[in-house]
Amino acid sequence: WGDRRRSRMRNFNWEALPKHSVIGKHNIWTSDKTDGQYELDTDHMEELFSHNHGQQHPKALNRLSVRGQLPSGTGGIEVTILGSKRSMNIGIFLKQFKRPVKDLIQDIQSGNGLGFGTGKLREMCKLLPDEGEMKQLVGFKGDPSALPEADLFMLMLIKMPSYEERLRCLVLKEEFFTLMKEITGFIGTLTEAGKELLECDNLHSVIRLVLKTGNYMNAGGYAGSAVGFRMSSLLKLADTKANKPGMNLMHYVVMQAKKVDVALLKFPDQLKHIEAGSRIIKGDIEAEIERQKKKVQVAKADTLKQEELKEQMEGFLKEADVRLGEVETHFEELQAVSDSVAEYFCEDSKTFKLEECCSVFHSFCQRFIRAMQENKAREMADMKRKHINRLENAAKRRSTATCSSRDKEMEGVALEHVLQNALTKRVSRRRLGKPSSSNGSPTRGSPVNGSLS
Repeated sequence: WGDRRRSRMRNFNWEALPKHSVIGKHNIWTSDKTDGQYELDTDHMEELFSHNHGQQHPKALNRLSVRGQLPSGTGGIEVTILGSKRSMNIGIFLKQFKRPVKDLIQDIQSGNGLGFGTGKLREMCKLLPDEGEMKQLVGFKGDPSALPEADLFMLMLIKMPSYEERLRCLVLKEEFFTLMKEITGFIGTLTEAGKELLECDNLHSVIRLVLKTGNYMNAGGYAGSAVGFRMSSLLKLADTKANKPGMNLMHYVVMQAKKVDVALLKFPDQLKHIEAGSRIIKGDIEAEIERQKKKVQVAKADTLKQEELKEQMEGFLKEADVRLGEVETHFEELQAVSDSVAEYFCEDSKTFKLEECCSVFHSFCQRFIRAMQENKAREMADMKRKHINRLENAAKRRSTATCSSRDKEMEGVALEHVLQNALTKRVSRRRLGKPSSSNGSPTRGSPVNGSLS
């Protein structure tokens, strides 16, 4: 990796890949890219990472399930035909429709589920009588008009041919296409996330920059000279702390990426679907598709028991088959993208989960962005500190210059004062008639000699 290390460095504890899983295959590590020529600022790296330290706590990620929660059923104590609590719960359920019991029964028999409202038919299925209640209802010999509304509804319902099958079919018709649309959306989001990971060259360059950095730091150790690393190792960058407070290996990688090509810093913006993709479980999508296929098959079998039911469901079942085929095609595309992502990032295809991969990269993006922001804040603080230092130094220089000028002025004043004093004394002596000769001898012709000639 070029320059030799001059000091003992902290290790970057990545999970290196075995060479056989990388060499001779098309992946992120063997791609023909020019970014392998990027030069590292090894002086700065050694300044920051010449000791051991660092830990980071993992984040738990909430996952979004494809399946919605279903209302739970209730049970109760007997009264009249049904138990009192059961009768009360069924009565509360029926009151929300504000329609006669006979009209509700007619809608069920005619295959019209629109009047019940979303989720109500499924809730009704939860209220169906159990085996003991069935015996009591079938054995009732009294006047139906004397029964409470809840008991009457259940009595009329169980007398309807294939009532359970009819309700199952109504629930399927109500939920199927909405659920297929939701599943298609989940598949599309996860597929786009996978494609973004495959196509984001800036991300790939940053990852290879991390490899180069890690190999320099780990040179000579068991984790050195790696041909690649598991993508989960990207989350360990922040674990390697620098000597400078508040800095770690992630900050260094961000700085290097900025030096190499500022465009590399934009990769988080190019991964628009990975956050949503990290919350969608591909296995749940596949399981839900299989559940819906089985429900459609069961509905087909149910319609064979009742000609009236078959006529009611025929059109729906044909549309359902077409929709299932479309969804399965979308899922096959998702599976192909998932396999490509696993291969490109050298992950084990048997255990690879695209949503977990999205989760890793989403966390990496968040930490990368945070490191960018912190680097920028640190740069601004350094610039401010340097500006303050320049102002203080300039003030000191001005102060020193002012003092020197003042000293020179004082020297001039003192010299002038001495000369002035000397001149003043000379003039005073002349006025007093005192000799001013420098050798002290009297001047010729001076009145002091007493000679007038």
